[in-house]
Parts: sequence; structure tokens; C-alpha cells
Amino acid sequence: MAVTARTPRNIYNSSATTGTASTTRQRRSHTLSPADRVLRVALLIVVLYALLAFRCFYLQIVRNREFQEQARAIREKSLALPASRGVLFDRNGKLLVRNEPAYDITLDPNMWQVRTNPALNDTPQSRQKRAVAGLEACLPGMDVPGILAKNPPTLISSHGGKSQRYRTITIARQVTADVGDRVKAMNLPGVGTPGNSRRTAVDGNLAAHVLGFIGREGNGLAGLEHSMDSELKGQAGTLTAEFDTQRRPIPGTTLSRSPARAGKSLMLTLDSDMQHAVQQALAAACEKSHAESGTAIVLDPKTGDILALANCPTYNANDGGSTKETDRMNRAIAAPYEPGSTLKVITAAAALEEKKVTPSTSFYCSGRMQIGRRSIGCAHGDKHGDESLSDVIKNSCNIATAQIGFKLGKETLHHYEKLFGFGDKTGSGLPGESRGTLSAPQTWSDIQLANVAFGQGISVTPLQIAAAYATIANDGIYLRPRIIRGTRDTDTEIVTVNPVEQGRRVVSPQTAGEVRQMLQAVVDGGTGKLARLDGYTAGGKTGTAQIAEHGHYGGKFVASFIGMAPMNAPRFVILVAITAPQGDHYGGSVAGPVFKVIAEKALLSHRVSHDKAEDPSDVKRRKQHGDKAGVAEA
Repeated sequence: MAVTARTPRNIYNSSATTGTASTTRQRRSHTLSPADRVLRVALLIVVLYALLAFRCFYLQIVRNREFQEQARAIREKSLALPASRGVLFDRNGKLLVRNEPAYDITLDPNMWQVRTNPALNDTPQSRQKRAVAGLEACLPGMDVPGILAKNPPTLISSHGGKSQRYRTITIARQVTADVGDRVKAMNLPGVGTPGNSRRTAVDGNLAAHVLGFIGREGNGLAGLEHSMDSELKGQAGTLTAEFDTQRRPIPGTTLSRSPARAGKSLMLTLDSDMQHAVQQALAAACEKSHAESGTAIVLDPKTGDILALANCPTYNANDGGSTKETDRMNRAIAAPYEPGSTLKVITAAAALEEKKVTPSTSFYCSGRMQIGRRSIGCAHGDKHGDESLSDVIKNSCNIATAQIGFKLGKETLHHYEKLFGFGDKTGSGLPGESRGTLSAPQTWSDIQLANVAFGQGISVTPLQIAAAYATIANDGIYLRPRIIRGTRDTDTEIVTVNPVEQGRRVVSPQTAGEVRQMLQAVVDGGTGKLARLDGYTAGGKTGTAQIAEHGHYGGKFVASFIGMAPMNAPRFVILVAITAPQGDHYGGSVAGPVFKVIAEKALLSHRVSHDKAEDPSDVKRRKQHGDKAGVAEA
């Protein structure tokens, strides 16, 4: 019988089985029950909520004030409220310079990037091309592509290499309202038309050197716009409120408002009608004589008011920034010259006041006078012989005037030159005034004393010498010339006129009257005969002064005439100075007729009564002129 052997029992397998069972029991003992798991999750949530609560506490309580300030800074802005610039009127209330509505033209490249549709050819490039083409059509003469090339779209912020924001580009500033409306009507992509204002001279060519102009930022750059800038511009206000993305204040959020204060409106001493007549007469004279430049001034000797002031060449104040600097130069106050014979009147007045001479004092002119190693002579080699003081002025004698200078002496002559306003700014209110040149008397040689006496070796501005003659017209009282007559309230339109200054006594009324008689003799029978007026008495002095170039007198002259009318009570003092005329260069023939034209128009427009019977020769001349005009018209 076969016996099957049994496999021996493996004690190691038995122990392994026992160990596995034991491990399983241990794992079962460490497995969390559902209740434990819920508890742990709950604890985790509590911790997270605690952290969140702490964070909220930190942000809302600890940093509350900081975040409030940041939020307020984002919501609230202070916006500047521009002040209206004061306007300019003439003495009669006629508007000279005003403010007009205007627009700036801008490009916002960001608008070319938004919601494009390449399928419809609506791309940033196509939008830009359409905007530029539209602006070229609306702004003829302006190189829009060139402006854009110089100021290409500039990125001001980006994120991850993707553009976020471009800087706005200004294409034009202060275009007229018509142009701005035309641009708005085209609805061009990315083109903006923010509102602005435009400073405009009503007649840009009228008194441009007096009025001046402002720059694009609203600051005065020339003339009264510059010198009176702080008074004209006013004071800007502020608005603090919450604003939307278009920088428009949100209604009901205004926190504070400080209203802007408009600038002062100024009333000038100018008479615009007279200014126009003076400019016309001066321009015609400069053109006729082919002169380099010219100046004309009309003063009221009783107030110092500058009624008209013109220069040639001139410019348009509405296009001041693009004109030549030489055209913008106010020669009446900034271009001193040697006055020549017109200064002889001042020397004569000083000698009369000092009792060194009388109107009948006799002088002898031999045509030439030796002074040390130098000599002086009268123009054209004239030899006047015996002459009274009145003849000296009428004949414009250098020799006799030098003799008067020696009677006065250096100190006394210099003293009167200063009293008459030479060597100092007039303080008229116009910017850029020159003092001229008047050296100290201690430095004068004898020949220089003689030269100064008849108008050489000293330089004056046209306004200075006009004011000196106004002193003679005003019975010897010097009044500072002025261009500002008063102010006008923007709201009430009430005009406040500045009082006339007291002035200073320079010579006595008797001296002034004697000098006026001499000036009348110059016009009635002397070198100023071409300045005689129809129906009015007039007086004045001619001047033909050489222009010094590189320290020597060359072949250029300043032909001038300074006069007044009517002589019983002068209403106007008028200066005409023509620089470097071609051909005839004498003051009597070049500037005298211009004085006549200006004086007659001024007297007639102000309805000044005639104070003399017309000369038969003047009547005949005028009749002949009228007949010729009638034939020409026929």
C-alpha cells in the first residue's frame, strides 16, 4: 500500500501569515473615523476663516486710513479753472484785442487699437490713414504727416509686451471755431477737439508794436501783452470733485470750488482812428523815399497820452510768432538815434531859462568855427552872418547853437538835458524802452559840448524827444508819456481813468511861449515851410542827422520833423522820423509833409477850430490840385 508523504509545515510561512494579519489590524486601528475627518475639516475651515478675519481686520481697520486716502486720490481731482484774459480797448472804448472761442486738434492713437475688424479693412493702420487724410483736408497748409512723423505714437505704459496706453499727440492749437467745427463734423477716428480760446487783434496790423501778442501757452511775448501780462491774465480757479474717465465732474460730488478771477481789461490812450491815419501816412512816406524804417508819434501835451504810435516796417499781431524780429522792433522806444537839429530847441530853451540869451540876442555865423584842433560848420557851408536867436532856430544854425552851448557850460546844459527827459526811460508803460545815451558832463571836451548843443554826441529815442517838445507845448511842464489810460471792469463795464500825473516844471511858461514863437517862425518862413497847415497855425523843427556807423558818420541820415498845432494852445505834438531815405534826405522835405498830413487829419477829426486865415498860395495850390484830380477822374 502506497503511502503519500505530507508536506512539512513551514514555520516561516506560518509566522508571515501571522504578521500580515497583525499589520492589517494595526492599520485598521489607525484609520480615522468619519467623525474625526469632519472634525479636522471643520478645524481647518475655522483656521482659514480666522486668517481671513485677521486679514480683513488688518486691511479694514489697521490700514483703513491709508486705503481711504488712496481711494479718495483716485476719485477726487483738482481741476484748474482758466481765467478769462482781459481785453484791450482804445481811449474811446473801441475793442482792439479780444478772446475768441477756439479748439485744439489732437490725435489719440489708443482709439486706433480698439475693436478693430480686419475683415472689413478696419485696422489701426487704416484708421490712422483716414484720420490724417481728414485733417489734411480740414487744415490746408498744415503738414499733418510731417507733424506725426516728428511726434510718433509713444507708448506710456505696457504689460507683458502688449501695448496698453499711448500718449496723445497735439496736431494744432487754437484753431478757429469754424475749423474746429469742421473737424468735429467729420468724426475722424482718434481725433479730438478740446475747447480752448484764441487771442485775436481785431485789426492785426493796427498798433501791432503797442499791442504785441501772446504765445500758445497764453503768456504775453511782446508789447503790452508782455508788459501787462500779470494784470491781463487774471487768476485761475480750482474745482475739487470726483471725475469720470473723460475728466468730467460727476454731479453732486463737488467738494470745493474756487472761481477764476478774470484779468483786467485795459483802456489805452490810443485813438484807433488816428492810429490808422498815422500808419497810412508813415507807410506812404517810407515807400516813397525807399527808407529803411520810420517812426511817427502823436502826443497830447496836456496829459502825456500817446494818441498814436507807428513804426515802419510793421507786422500783423495775429501772426507775431512767425515774423522777423526786426519787424517786431518798436523803434519809437527801442531805437535811439542822434537827434541833430531838433535838439537845438532844447539848447535854446535852456539858455532862455537861464537868462543867458533873449529872443533878440545877436549871433554871428561865419559858416565855420574853430574849437581847439577841430572845427564845426553849418550844413551846406551856409554863412548866416548876423542873426537873432529866433533866426538861429529858423535857419538851424550850428555855429550859433554851439556859441549858446558855451554860454550855458557843460554842467548846466547837461542838467537841462536831464530835465527834458534824456538819458532816462520815459516810463510810458511800453516794454523794451531804451535810455538813450547821455554821458556825464565831466567827460565832455569843448568840441563835445558844441556837438551836444546842436544834437550830436547824444542819442535819444523818438518818444523821448517827442515828450521834450510836449514840455514846450505844455507851458514848460514835463509829463511822463503814458499808454495806459485806465481799466475797465469785466463784469460792470465801469471804466476807471487813471489821474494825470502832476509832472515837473522844466522851464517857465514865458520861456515855453518864446520857444513856441520861434518854432512857428520855422514853419512860416524857415526850413519847415512844407509843414504849413491849411487853416491852422503850426510850429516845429526840422532835423537832418547823420547816422554814425562803426564810429564814423557815413552817408545815411535820419530826416525828422517835430511839431505842434495849433500854436495858441497846442492840442497835438507830432514826431515824424524817416531813417535812411534814398535821394532827398532833409527833414523839412521828407518828414515835414508827413507832419502836415497827420496834423490836419487830427485837428479836423477832433473838430479843432481854425485859428488862421488860409494863405492865398495855399488856396491856389489846393484849387489846382482839385482841378487836376477832377481831370484825372474824368
